[in-house]
Amino acid sequence: MSGAKYLSREKINEILGILVLDATFLPMSQDTYNETAIIEAIARTKKQSELHMAAINLSCIGYGGQKYGLFKLKNEIIDIATLLKTCNVKLNLPKDSKLAEIDLTPQRLCRAFRNHTREYIREKGFETYLYRKYTNHNPKFAEICFRGAEYLDDLNPDEIEYLTDLYIRLDRERGTQISDRIQRIFQAKGYLKRKVP
Repeated sequence: MSGAKYLSREKINEILGILVLDATFLPMSQDTYNETAIIEAIARTKKQSELHMAAINLSCIGYGGQKYGLFKLKNEIIDIATLLKTCNVKLNLPKDSKLAEIDLTPQRLCRAFRNHTREYIREKGFETYLYRKYTNHNPKFAEICFRGAEYLDDLNPDEIEYLTDLYIRLDRERGTQISDRIQRIFQAKGYLKRKVP
């Protein structure tokens, strides 16, 4: 096969024809998160109640640096890392690890139990670490200031702005780029328009 290494737009159109995108075309993410698979994986552990409590703790208190914390249940102290290992939750994964749809991680637990976490904060008036450290303490938004709240399905524009500001403040203080991920999530959910830089 011979020919020019690079073709002009006109030559490409001559060969392929004029292509018009169907109005229903929409690029899709390569994200492997499948909520049904995750919820079913949680149910298969037979420890969904304990994982529910662990997820609230992880979302509200935070975790990192291979530390997952503890919670008290009746008179027993539960080590979250031990519980997560028992349930085959993947811990301390390198950044951008490839996950199967059924793989459980602390972040996926926070996401799966997002509605339960908001209910807990609402019912108990609990102040999360994100609310205390990275906001202006407006009580109107206290119930959405937790890890995983960005996946809630009913956020209003004011809540989206508050969460975005929270993560921008966190990024400035810690030198991270979490707000970029949060904005991509909001764009994928249709809360924010995608912008070309």
